Amino acid sequence: MPPTRDDAAVFTGIFDQHRHAVHAYFLGRVADPELARDLVQETFLRAWRRLPEIAPLAADRQRAWIFTVARNLAIDSYRAGAARRAAEAALRQQAGTMETAEPGPHLRVESRERLAQLDAAIRQLPDEQRLVLSMATAGGLTSRQIGEALGEPPGTVRYRLSQARKQLAATLDLEDEP
Repeated sequence: MPPTRDDAAVFTGIFDQHRHAVHAYFLGRVADPELARDLVQETFLRAWRRLPEIAPLAADRQRAWIFTVARNLAIDSYRAGAARRAAEAALRQQAGTMETAEPGPHLRVESRERLAQLDAAIRQLPDEQRLVLSMATAGGLTSRQIGEALGEPPGTVRYRLSQARKQLAATLDLEDEP
């Protein structure tokens, strides 16, 4: 049976309500904007296919359904090794961008070493801290929005962000730097 205008309107409402949170969630999980967009697209494609099943649900149940799909896609992506390859490619690209300013060889080496240190420090963070840090920094979400996406109080999100930043600063020896 072909979709109706009502189906499209319901889906658009669901998509508009959850797309930013889902995108930020994926950015926190896969560390690659391209892959994150692909996973968002796949999440909502599945929602479209199951629209008759999820449309009648309450908004919080729709959100739970969408984030269950998103979580499963993130796990599948991680298992396939896509997250690691994407993070390494992003670091190489970022290092290449830094090189376009024609710094001397010692500055290029230093930049690569700092990026590698930052990558290692972020990977050492507990999952909860790494996720909220990514959602706040890469996703540009507030603690309230992150809390809504994860089902956590905003205060808990702010605490995890604070802990993540402190741990990164300690790991990278940034406590005394301005």
